[in-house]
Amino acid sequence: MERYTALPFENIPFMHWGIINKYNFDPEKIKFIPRKRWDPLTSVEIKLFNEISREFIPIGKRRGHFSYISPVRGLRPTQIKTDIKKRPDVFKNIIEGKDYAIFISTENKNLDSPFSTHPIMMEIEDAKSVTIINRFPAMVRYIEEEIEPIIRKKVETDPFTKIAYGINLVTFPVNYAETLSDIHFQDLVEMIKSLNNAIEYSVNEAKKRKITLIPVYPFFNIGYLAGGSQPRLHAQVYIDLNMDGHGPFMESILQSFEEQRKRGICHLCTSRHTDRIVYENNTWLIWATSSPRRNFHLRLATKRHIERITDLDNNEIEGLADALIISSKALDAVGISADRNVIIYSNPYGYSSYFHLFIDILPFEKLGGIELLDSTRVARYSPRDVAEELRKTIKQTRHNS
Repeated sequence: MERYTALPFENIPFMHWGIINKYNFDPEKIKFIPRKRWDPLTSVEIKLFNEISREFIPIGKRRGHFSYISPVRGLRPTQIKTDIKKRPDVFKNIIEGKDYAIFISTENKNLDSPFSTHPIMMEIEDAKSVTIINRFPAMVRYIEEEIEPIIRKKVETDPFTKIAYGINLVTFPVNYAETLSDIHFQDLVEMIKSLNNAIEYSVNEAKKRKITLIPVYPFFNIGYLAGGSQPRLHAQVYIDLNMDGHGPFMESILQSFEEQRKRGICHLCTSRHTDRIVYENNTWLIWATSSPRRNFHLRLATKRHIERITDLDNNEIEGLADALIISSKALDAVGISADRNVIIYSNPYGYSSYFHLFIDILPFEKLGGIELLDSTRVARYSPRDVAEELRKTIKQTRHNS
């Protein structure tokens, strides 16, 4: 991975890799600047209790619903719905050194800075997976200093709107795979390692820039219906560097773990999930969650109490790869949609929270009005029946193999 060709800074298109510079920007593009927009009706200020004044003091951050509004996302290459054979695989050209990318990490080493502005073409010769900067991100990663005040003045016109600032990462295997069922075990292990290296690298570089509160959102969108614009299996990470708060679901999780801390327990450490367990190995447990967000919603957690995906040791990374592959094949075998979201809940960096890392596997489904009206779900299958069916499938599959 030594030979490369660089794309000149002045030739970088507007907002590609989250870069805005004096060469690609003009005032007409203000409307295309990514914004982080808080909903005034469903977000509130975060206030902390002051023991001296006995008052709740706002800290300049919010919790509630927000949107990343990024028109450049509409330019990214997408699958062609009508012909599966024509789906573009943009990662192939990157792997072969035929397209530009900003390379951040492989499974065993860091490469360019997460704040780099130097896309290169470089053939990948000695890695099983690689993490790059998303070329069509939801957030701005770099604004040239001389034009930033102009842009900020035009964009941040009210208390609920600001420039969406952050790092969007993409991790993919060098060997082609489309799902967690068909990826080779070791390739998935190396994907997780590359992902973790890139997250740690990005967070450490952000801290050098005095950014201290960092929500990190890792996930897989598998299949077109689940939001996967590329056929090759890949993971993404949204690293929010705005330091202005977090969403309602994360707030609920943080409050739940705080409540558990006060009671002196951790639900994920103490709950046995009885007859809802689907599969376990030495380091991970999978079960059908008792309050499913979608039918056949599975939840995974480490047996060790750790806060973040970057805290996983090598055995836990291998255990996670095993658990993801086993659960994916079991869902396939019982006829569940191959379009799925895998959502990784990890304690935001800089937050002091009693957090236990967990992962949700959510098969794609159409939603009804009640599910959009509030944080609720009408499920058609009992979690116990889901677990029993998947356990039988896993047992039968292993017996046949």
